Amino acid sequence: MKVLEGRIIRINLSTGEIKTFLSKEFYKYFGGRGFGSWVLLNELSKDVKPISEENKVIIATGCFTGTTLPGSSRVSLSTKNALSGGICYSSGGGDFGPEFRKAGYDAIIIEGKSPKPQYLFIDDGKIELRDASHLWGLTTWDTEDRIKEEFSDPSIRVLSIGPAGENLSKIACVMIDKAHALAWGGSGAILGYKNLKAIGVRGSKDIPIYDKATFDKVVDSYRHVLLSSPASAALRKGGTHGMAGVGGWSGKVPTSVRNLQEEYWEPEKIKKVSEEAYKPYEKKRTRCYNCPLACLHYYEMEKDGEVLACEGMHANSVRGFASNWDIDDAFDVLKIHSLCNKYGLDVDGVSATVAWAIECFEEGILTEEDTLGLQLKWGNSKDLIKLVEQIALRKDFGDLLAKGVYNASKIIGRGSEKYAMQIKGVGINEQGVHSHKAWSLAIATSTRGGGHLSGAPQTENRQIPPEVGKWLFNNPEAGIPSSYNGKGKLVAWFEKYKVIIDSIGICYFDAGWYEVALSDIRNYTKMYEAYTGEEISPDQMWTRAEWVLNFERAFNTLHADFSRKDDYLPERIMKEPLNVGPFKGEYMDREKFDKMLDEYYEVQGLDKNTGLQTKEQLAGLGMDFLITYLGL
Repeated sequence: MKVLEGRIIRINLSTGEIKTFLSKEFYKYFGGRGFGSWVLLNELSKDVKPISEENKVIIATGCFTGTTLPGSSRVSLSTKNALSGGICYSSGGGDFGPEFRKAGYDAIIIEGKSPKPQYLFIDDGKIELRDASHLWGLTTWDTEDRIKEEFSDPSIRVLSIGPAGENLSKIACVMIDKAHALAWGGSGAILGYKNLKAIGVRGSKDIPIYDKATFDKVVDSYRHVLLSSPASAALRKGGTHGMAGVGGWSGKVPTSVRNLQEEYWEPEKIKKVSEEAYKPYEKKRTRCYNCPLACLHYYEMEKDGEVLACEGMHANSVRGFASNWDIDDAFDVLKIHSLCNKYGLDVDGVSATVAWAIECFEEGILTEEDTLGLQLKWGNSKDLIKLVEQIALRKDFGDLLAKGVYNASKIIGRGSEKYAMQIKGVGINEQGVHSHKAWSLAIATSTRGGGHLSGAPQTENRQIPPEVGKWLFNNPEAGIPSSYNGKGKLVAWFEKYKVIIDSIGICYFDAGWYEVALSDIRNYTKMYEAYTGEEISPDQMWTRAEWVLNFERAFNTLHADFSRKDDYLPERIMKEPLNVGPFKGEYMDREKFDKMLDEYYEVQGLDKNTGLQTKEQLAGLGMDFLITYLGL
């Protein structure tokens, strides 16, 4: 049987040269994040700077992207992280990924730097670099509209950067379809430096499937479980805002309050920005390609004569701009969310950096002399909105914050570093980091820097019963937030599982994150066999996911010198107990955290003292080339 090969574009922006080729590695690592991490490991030398001509950006669909599988909308972006110097990967939804595959390709490797602003247009197999001088300076929303107008085709799908990326803000992201972000690691700035404003795609080709009848049969069974799930019903009802925003589905879902000082916001403030509070302004629900959950809302609001229409909001925007900045004005929170999408700013990076600045201002470390007159106080949305715009445009005090929270705190000094909520140089806008132990461990060990979307389990948030935890994970305490027992093993499991999800190209909400009944990877091996014609066992799929994680760890070791010291939470989380709320008194006990980390390293086969890969571990995985790569 012929092994299926991915259809790859390689473009050198410096020369304008465009090549296409076939790659067996695309399907070997399931596409998406797996393929992107493999390319970076093999093609990027350690002396390459993130924001440079030499850095590469890989945009890759998953092997199931654009199929009948629910949630198969995802596309991955991989590059060298502008904040950490290590690996960067992110996953975005919308309709760009499926359209990219219908245009005839699975991934694109972007190299070099264009001498002038350009955008790429891929039209049913034809690839063209076009002048983008007229687009430079536009928001992501206007860029998308202009490209569609140029071709008189509203069905074109667009990926673009905004002014934040053009101005090389290290917390700039890449936007898809105006509302879906490829965030993390300054990816917007990296494309901005390369003078690549956007990629437009249009396609009508079929996505080849080896045995479509069997594939669709497996998918039908999967869809039935998904739609029968109480978690799916909750997401359809309230979106991620209602499910995991401030208060969340149970009223006890933790959030981030005033720069992670607390996890439980005042009830009277929650009511003002809850999903229920926004319902009168909801005009419709929106969804990514082939998703039955429709977890996004389209809102229209008006305040003081200003009209705002915006697709949103995910839980991290409400957490990041409401509770983390102490803003309880629903219009202002939505406005900040929309500004981030328009300017191409990473919501989490902006939230963490501005929260640091507010706390430093409140503590007297920063003054009006530093902020050039801005009153950075909790809840002062007027000045905080101005600051977001300054960050995007690299103006005034915003120029400092555009460097990210870790870099800004190092530049300011004066003891401000203790208020920088970051891991591996990446700012965190997180819920439950004091109280939910597995969740927090996964945020700390994430290969791309702090953040829950690298494998943080929802078992604690969902409070799964002991018998379910025992059945699925051999851990009856998997659903108990305060328990440390077996959580290292649990995180190790979910990290590998998330590699699979990020690589095959489906949304985590349509997978087994909230509904653990879907987390059996035999679902995906059956689909993979039907899709490719290649036999694969659950153990083989699991091993390939482990390979990808080890690609990322090896990249981090060589490029960023990360080790055990970089897998810890901010001191605030380890030393300051919560003062209010359902989890009052909780914090991350250092000794118990170390035991969790030891267990995690042991399961992953890493050296417990250093957190690094070992020759024995890599040899056992058949990764001798990584032994050479690391000089072990």
